[in-house]
Amino acid sequence: MGSTFQTIVDRDAGPRDAAVLARPVVEWLVAEGIVLADAEPGWALGDHPAHPPGPHWHKAVTDARWGAPEGVAVHTERHVFYSNYHATKGSTAICPRCGTAGDPDDRVWSSYLSTVVDAWYATGTADAECASCGVSVPLPDWDWTDDHLAFVHLGFQFWNWPSLSEAFRARVTELLGGHRTAFLPGKV
Repeated sequence: MGSTFQTIVDRDAGPRDAAVLARPVVEWLVAEGIVLADAEPGWALGDHPAHPPGPHWHKAVTDARWGAPEGVAVHTERHVFYSNYHATKGSTAICPRCGTAGDPDDRVWSSYLSTVVDAWYATGTADAECASCGVSVPLPDWDWTDDHLAFVHLGFQFWNWPSLSEAFRARVTELLGGHRTAFLPGKV
């Protein structure tokens, strides 16, 4: 069966402001009764503490009939999030300078990108050079088609929740000051 996740990430939050930006979102979730205030281990996959669902968790979803949710893990550190729901053959990175897509089937591009991703994960900074225009661009600035990858410092990961509503996702974006956000659903 597996577990599902839906992640809302802030593409603009930096390492210094991620926790500050997360605070009003968590406060709103608690005030609305969507989650409980104290994050605890065991409510998400792995050891990361997560906020258990609150009595009004249904306010966040399109149809509450489809399950009993687990926790909401708030990540405020460097993290690579992914969506295996969006990832299809042809999902790739698009250069923000020239608009050329890297070919996911090209072994050179694939190997090179893997090295850049590892560097970003280890240090928080890495540039990827576009094979077409030759410009080096910070990895998080690349356009990941269908939002299948996000290199960020702030993410809200909802474990085994029914589908989050568009209105709920828009409210989270609003609380993040209108930062660029991405939605990454998946299953493990």
